[in-house]
Amino acid sequence: MTKLKSKPILKRAAHILSQEFSTPKDIAWAWVTLLLSQEEETRGSEAKRYSRIAEFEAWILELNLPSNPKNIDFITVSPEAVKNAARNVFEWPHDYIFDEPAKAKHPDSKVIHKEAITQVILDAIKDANGSNDRSILMAILEGYAKEGKEPFANITTEGIEWRGSNWSEGDKYMLLTDKSLNNRLTNLRKKGII
Repeated sequence: MTKLKSKPILKRAAHILSQEFSTPKDIAWAWVTLLLSQEEETRGSEAKRYSRIAEFEAWILELNLPSNPKNIDFITVSPEAVKNAARNVFEWPHDYIFDEPAKAKHPDSKVIHKEAITQVILDAIKDANGSNDRSILMAILEGYAKEGKEPFANITTEGIEWRGSNWSEGDKYMLLTDKSLNNRLTNLRKKGII
């Protein structure tokens, strides 16, 4: 199952979720592939993986999302619409998974991350004296949100709402939960950023 962590497969999965429209089966495959790539090495069987893909595909079809009128051969829906519906139901595999930070040109120049939330999490780690404790980091991030620090919008019972890099007025907010913070910390560790 280590093949799930191969870069070409993960890039393909991320590409499917960033397209304007995709088939529910492709979205489900990409979703499960990215989620499993973030889990521990000890995973279930292939059958379990396929059943999870089928479960997500059925759930996507039940949403009755508007389909792409230009594609009459297949039902294709917007991964973004699925993502919005998924916010409080399942953990959505974050599209930041492949956001590589821009390389600093000079040792003294600042590294800029594509997703604003990444920089805020790094700031929180710095304020926590390098601690990776999620409860401490969530408390610091909630403090940032109360101060009105970008990209935060609101604190809800589910977590902290924040604006994604392409957010515009009227769009839904992203949601930072204890679980999604853990996923982000795992990815930052994998990339060697923390």
